Amino acid sequence: MNKPFHDKSDEQRDDRKVVRIEQKSPAQSDEQLWESFRKGKESAFVQIYNQHFRILYNYGYQLSGNSDLIKDCIQEVFIHIRKKRSKLPKVTSIKAYLLHCVRNKLITELKKLKKNEQIDLEDLPFNFNTTPSHENVLINRQLNDNQIKKVHDSLSQLSDRKKEAIYYFYYNNLDYNQIKEIMEFGSVKAARNLIYRALTELRKNILK
Repeated sequence: MNKPFHDKSDEQRDDRKVVRIEQKSPAQSDEQLWESFRKGKESAFVQIYNQHFRILYNYGYQLSGNSDLIKDCIQEVFIHIRKKRSKLPKVTSIKAYLLHCVRNKLITELKKLKKNEQIDLEDLPFNFNTTPSHENVLINRQLNDNQIKKVHDSLSQLSDRKKEAIYYFYYNNLDYNQIKEIMEFGSVKAARNLIYRALTELRKNILK
């Protein structure tokens, strides 16, 4: 019985196909992912949503303990950006942009809930959880229990605005310009100064 003809060129093509499949595409930068989304790529939208929903929810919980309100605001933000995608600005940090959007949406809704009162941003129920995470405590084992308690107590004594700035700077790795945009400061210097004052106050309280 004749053996079936075996075309090595076909095998080589298959090998190349396997290699191409196994190769991982390089991770997209925020700029590239955002641009794909702006141009209508639905998978980019899904990726942005999946990557940021939990971050945005945890962030929203610092502004309001109303879980349903937080989820509604996040959903409305995503609905809005999906609808207006082609008109959205270019961004260098998707997380910073979405944090800003969710912050503004939550503040608007919180004001509506208290429409009979004159509310300033300073009076909104910010409750930023700036307590070091379990992982951070494990990393800093050189701190004894008393020192860790001092850090916790010192963080709790900061004003809400200072807690908010620390939250962005240390817990989300945002830069001064991004913090300026989110907190709507008039200048980067104002954001830097607030963080400096917060750190100075922390050191002072810890060293008491």
